[in-house]
Amino acid sequence: MIELDRSEAAKLAMCFAPASATIVGASTNPMKFGGRALKFCLERGYKGRLYPVNANSDVVQGVPAFASVADLPEAPDIAVIAVPAAQVKESLVAAGEKGVKVAIVYGAQFAEAGDAGAAQQQELLDIVRAHGMRMIGPNCMGVMSLASGFVASFSSAPEHHNGNGWPEVGTLSVASQSGAVGIQMFAQLRDRGLGLANWISTGNQADIDVADAIAYYATDDATKTIAVYMEDAGRGLKLIQALELARAAGKPVAILKVGTTPLGGVAAAGHTAAMYVEDQLVEDVFAQYGVLRARSINELIDLAAACNAGVVPTSNKVAAVSVSGGGAVMISDAAASAGLELPDYPEAALAELKEANPYVNDRNPIDISAPSMSNMAITGGHLKWGTERGQPVVVGYISHVPLVPRTRGDIMPQLLDLPNGNSDQLVAIAGNFHDDDRKELVQAGVAVFDDPTVATLAIAKLVRAGRAFAKVESAPVAASARAADARAALAGAGIALAEEVPVTSVEDALEALREHGQIAMKLSAPSLQHRTELAGVATGLSDEGAVRRAFASLAARAAEHEAAHPGLSIIAQEMLNGVEMLIGVRQDPNFGPLVFAGSGGTMCELHEDLSYRKTPIERQDAEAIIDATRAARMLGGWRGNPAVDRAALVDVVLRLSEAAPELPSLEINPLIVMEKGAVGVDLAVSRG
Repeated sequence: MIELDRSEAAKLAMCFAPASATIVGASTNPMKFGGRALKFCLERGYKGRLYPVNANSDVVQGVPAFASVADLPEAPDIAVIAVPAAQVKESLVAAGEKGVKVAIVYGAQFAEAGDAGAAQQQELLDIVRAHGMRMIGPNCMGVMSLASGFVASFSSAPEHHNGNGWPEVGTLSVASQSGAVGIQMFAQLRDRGLGLANWISTGNQADIDVADAIAYYATDDATKTIAVYMEDAGRGLKLIQALELARAAGKPVAILKVGTTPLGGVAAAGHTAAMYVEDQLVEDVFAQYGVLRARSINELIDLAAACNAGVVPTSNKVAAVSVSGGGAVMISDAAASAGLELPDYPEAALAELKEANPYVNDRNPIDISAPSMSNMAITGGHLKWGTERGQPVVVGYISHVPLVPRTRGDIMPQLLDLPNGNSDQLVAIAGNFHDDDRKELVQAGVAVFDDPTVATLAIAKLVRAGRAFAKVESAPVAASARAADARAALAGAGIALAEEVPVTSVEDALEALREHGQIAMKLSAPSLQHRTELAGVATGLSDEGAVRRAFASLAARAAEHEAAHPGLSIIAQEMLNGVEMLIGVRQDPNFGPLVFAGSGGTMCELHEDLSYRKTPIERQDAEAIIDATRAARMLGGWRGNPAVDRAALVDVVLRLSEAAPELPSLEINPLIVMEKGAVGVDLAVSRG
């Protein structure tokens, strides 16, 4: 299992601001892959030492060139390997022998192309390891730093807008496995007025991956927000260790994780050699560590816009003001669906508004109504009024007003003033804007959106991230040595399991009945997963006749299925009544030990509502995974049934988390949550 090496962060820092760099395969043609990096470094004013390597030219784009890496006057920090795939190995060896610290490999047709390519990629990694280097790629589009001017990428994005395709220098950094998707992010962020600090395409991630980038950005003073496109969550423990660093630094991370289905996983494997990981697990871990998860590129940009304003609220209370009743309805619907609250406005404050605008409504969101389209003093005044209501988030819907020539000049100064007065308040405005106006608003600290629904939903995700950020830090760990006797280990952790009494005769069963008053009997075997499918369970047995009939039936079933399930036997347990839950431990090969919960008994497969958390967890994590189950509603009493001991269930989940690193993969199903206490009935231990 791969863990994060924080000591290597300095090498990744070199990727964005190296003291020196060589471009192997540098071209005199600035439009070729080997020429663009040099062109961009010169264009952006990179101050480091550049060493083009070109066997056929002494000067490349006005810079003195060298015939080989061996001829360079020093060991550069970075080697950009801009040669065809067949020449990459030779170039890497030369870079390693020269003492290069990080290699950026553009070449493709490695692991993403199948077994032969994977073997060639492993050779590259072996070379890198042997020389103490790090590697970005292969099959990547390199790195860009807007702050330092170092651009080791062959992207054509700077050619956008008639050669004016660079974004402003900002505080948002991007990590993307896909170069093309990463460049679309680059372009959309730029066109939304969101400035960039750093950008990296990790490609096949043979070595450096998005987790390394997140970990570096967490410590990078120039980065305040992190936006990520990723296909591979195979290095799960390393990823969440990086996410924990970002959370501890208070830097929100928005991630578009694709390959969410087995079919998508196949496509990802053919793109960047990514490995499919069960998406529910990824979803739950992201929630635990405060990731703002996107489901599309557009949503990723919107989430980045929400984060870029620099405020991460923890309260879900919103003050909303709209120039339109339609906008107010959209904000209301989105808030209700996403768990945001729209508190009532005080009567005195509403009376103040009505003096200026008798048409205004008396609820949150405020509908400014018709005067907003003709009187910018009213529109801007009402929006500013919203920021003074004491809520941590203000959402405004301005429609097309900033595009109208006669109103633009009046409303823009008022919009730019909205963030002033409370640095801890998030102000989000949705509407239509000229590009320059949008950029100016973003730079003023306003989160700008096109759509009020999108704005509200993005803010809801940011609030959930803020709440996750507010948790006590807990370092995620790998599994340790596994306990040989899971039942004993659970008992040692204070998790009660119902006693199982072997039953070889009717007399044994009747003795159990006399001891407990009511029992359950069931078939048991190491290989038996679903005893109900064999009619192998009898519950609620409270009299001698019921016990005799159940024993006869189970004995017949045991004889019928013994060949398929060696060691099949009958056991008896005290009959316990309450809400059935499923809890367990998963020793995941990518993420390490996790705890999970779901609806118990036969409902677990019907509802498919398992929820995961990476260990160790806090009480609020235990509460969250319980609340994610359908059975959670029954804990407080359902249809005349008594409420059960939810606190005991939370305690069991926390105890299970604490013991998880030493346990094998297992599940307790059902765990009976009673009016007082919780006891496990069935324990299944993975033999894998």
